[in-house]
This record gives sequence, C-alpha cells and structure tokens, in this order.
Amino acid sequence: MSKNGLVGNYTNTLDSKNRVFFPAKFREELGSPIVITINPDKCLTAYSVAEWDAFVEKLSSLSKSRTKELKRVYCGAAQKVVPDGQGRVMIDKALLGFAKIQDSVTFVGCGDCVEMWPEDRNPLNALSDDLLAQLSETMLDLDL
Repeated sequence: MSKNGLVGNYTNTLDSKNRVFFPAKFREELGSPIVITINPDKCLTAYSVAEWDAFVEKLSSLSKSRTKELKRVYCGAAQKVVPDGQGRVMIDKALLGFAKIQDSVTFVGCGDCVEMWPEDRNPLNALSDDLLAQLSETMLDLDL
C-alpha cells in the first residue's frame, strides 16, 4: 500500500446485518483483512494489517504503564474484517455504537488509514471559516 494512497470520501448505507460496502479503492489499498478500531474523535479508523502492526508497535514503544492502557483500549476494541464477495464488511455493534453510526457510513481517506463517520457528522461538511483559517496557517507553517 502506498503510505499516502488513501484519498477521497464515499458514503454507503448499512444493511440490517450491520454490513456496509467498503469502497473498492480503499479495499484495494488496505488489502485483506482490514483492521477497524475506535478513534478518539468518536469515529472509527480502518487500517491495513501493515499499518495496524506499525500502530501497535508505536504503542509498544511507550512506557509500560502508558502502553498497557492504550493497548487495552485500541486492541480490545479492534476487529479484523474480511470483505465478502460483494465488497461488504460487517461492523461490530459496539464499534457502531461508539461512533454513533446508525444508517450510513462516510469513509474518508486519510493517507495511511480510512476514517469512518456517521453521514451526519462527516468532517468534510464542517469546514468552518475558523477551521479553514487554522488549516491555512498550518500549511504555511509547513511551507506547503
């Protein structure tokens, strides 16, 4: 997978069995299985196995007292999913509840992972003038 290859956003509907069509472009980049876990922004994050391994390795590099709690939260909430023949993945009810996803999932490519949001909380629909000004300032700080 390209480290920065996950771009774009898509919205798909959950079915009655908590399955959702995982966008083909993201499935191709992430491979199979896909690891889905919680995100502190109250959404879900999907990783390739390689990115997940790198994430857990970073957690393990912290002090033992900090690692224990972080691993418990992120690894304990994580699930590995394999898309079915139609490209759907089943998302655990606890994960859906955490992110408050009920009907539709908005998938947002974030370079090395995919965030999964309830459609009504799509972060791309909340780009206020203040946030855009902050983003512009950050881009200038980075010489971008």
